[in-house]
Amino acid sequence: MCGITGILRFDGAPIAPDVLKAMTDALAHRGPDGEGAFLAPGVALGHRRLAIIDLEGGRQPMADTTGRYQIVFNGEIYNYQELRAELEQAGCAFATRSDTEVVIQAYARWGPDCVRHLRGMFAFCVVDLHRRVFLIARDHFGIKPLLYAQTPDQLAFASEFSALRALPGLKLEGELAAIEWFLRLQYIPGPATVFRQIRKLPPGHLLAGPLDRPPPAPARWFETRFAPDTGRSHDQWLEHADDVIRQSVRAHLIADVPVGVFVSGGIDSSLVAAKVHELGAGPRYAFSIGFADEQFSELGWARQLAAKLGIELITDTAGEDFWEHLPQLVRHYGEPFGDNSMIPTWQLARLARRHVAVCLSGDAGDENFGGYGSYLALLAVPRLKEYWRRLKSRLSRAELGALLWALGRKLGGAKPRLSEWQRITEYVGRDRRARLWRPELRRLADAPCPAMLEADARAPRHGLLDYAQFMDFQTYLPGAILTKVDIATMYHGLEARTPLLDREVHALACALPAPERVRGNEGKAILKDILARLMGPEFVSRPKQGFGIPRRHWFRADSPGRRMFDQVVFDPACGLDQWFDLAGVRQAAAEHGDKRDRSAMMWLLLVLGLWRRQNPDLAFAPPA
Repeated sequence: MCGITGILRFDGAPIAPDVLKAMTDALAHRGPDGEGAFLAPGVALGHRRLAIIDLEGGRQPMADTTGRYQIVFNGEIYNYQELRAELEQAGCAFATRSDTEVVIQAYARWGPDCVRHLRGMFAFCVVDLHRRVFLIARDHFGIKPLLYAQTPDQLAFASEFSALRALPGLKLEGELAAIEWFLRLQYIPGPATVFRQIRKLPPGHLLAGPLDRPPPAPARWFETRFAPDTGRSHDQWLEHADDVIRQSVRAHLIADVPVGVFVSGGIDSSLVAAKVHELGAGPRYAFSIGFADEQFSELGWARQLAAKLGIELITDTAGEDFWEHLPQLVRHYGEPFGDNSMIPTWQLARLARRHVAVCLSGDAGDENFGGYGSYLALLAVPRLKEYWRRLKSRLSRAELGALLWALGRKLGGAKPRLSEWQRITEYVGRDRRARLWRPELRRLADAPCPAMLEADARAPRHGLLDYAQFMDFQTYLPGAILTKVDIATMYHGLEARTPLLDREVHALACALPAPERVRGNEGKAILKDILARLMGPEFVSRPKQGFGIPRRHWFRADSPGRRMFDQVVFDPACGLDQWFDLAGVRQAAAEHGDKRDRSAMMWLLLVLGLWRRQNPDLAFAPPA
């Protein structure tokens, strides 16, 4: 796990070492164990290292044994040992035990198709100095970040915004539509960013071409495809899923440093911890964060799991001491980012880093196995309409009219699937967002989101559950969940691994019949069945809590959060009054209390205000 950056100049001009140094230094927190640089005409590659595998031989940038290829790589390849054996049989020579060198040799043998052989999380750039071509690639699901900025003269890339912002001559402009996506979704869905000149390389995409001219648009090399297999019984699926998940956890435990496990007490992380214990791979630490407010804390379940497995659970309780760190955390995300669980994730990573350099998490169990309430809400829409058809024959015309009006209000009317999905998943509703914007900008609240339109155009049409999961794989998972975890953990120089987002686990999930994912009113049916065999049905048959914060409580009157909100959002120097009706914001915030919850809006405006304070000179052109 590392931080990477680089510049590829199309005219072959030399790149100043101090420019690369500044970009690489901006990523120092991602790689506390070392730094490296490679410079050649038209090529500059920088690296900050967090040493996990081959502690002595894995330094980067790395060359192959001939010096023809140079690479900077961020991530882990879990099948690197198998690939190495295959490549050695084909005549490839290795000088290290590193998975990075396996990627070099895979590229030398298969070219850009090498990405299809890799099982893991990755973002990398490899340059063939003889043929003068390059490949930049991002893993299947977007676990590792990759940002890039292209000008007529060059292509620059990095793991985080801070490195690209250290690039001289890159004049950045803000994208006001991206602020609307942030208010709508709590994150800015890729490939867009808040900066017009910076893009996110989408998950499962690559950039490739000769070094002497701009590359074509990013090409997709991986796509999620649901193809349910009805040829197995439930018991057969149960055993198969159990084995696939166990093997994924085994692969994710490979490291030359101690490995821990994040345990929230929920289904996904508990299952991962149980498989670590089952594999008997040596002593492991488990880490958990709780809250004083019991409705947000699953520490009791985490302790029950740890006692059952006989593992050491290291815990902490999240208080309100994070407010002083919040501005710096906002800075690390680089653009407005509002998933409020970034706070406990940041605190959990801080706790874990005192003991280990790597932690396994349960992320993506919901996306792969149908765990979100939004899936159940979308599936409920046809059922409500069926109930309506049954009632039609039993009610008077007046009663039918009244019920129709009520259903229309509840369902938002008859809408296309995308509109219904967006309504279900909005973080701040359309009417509230429209009231936030100044009158001349209120049309932004109704502007179509390109990322949602593009994902909807490719989404499966054969089932609502497949549709909803696909949409999350294209938008919410890489844009919110994976971004949150990467930045919050790498802030502390901690590597997070996701066994439930493994290539093989995803293939399993795509083949599962819908009833093995969602059964009745419960998602993640098969994961619960697996875990129930160890922990009992009472452990798995409980409401989903997620990993949020007691946000409503933290914005109560006279709280530290409320004071920060007032100081930041209404500060004239912050400049939010250029976009928002602050009188209306003040009135809405005054309504926040026991009876009305305005904390979602308040949280996003606070994050946006802190980010705007850090970027006061960034100009935003009016929307078209």
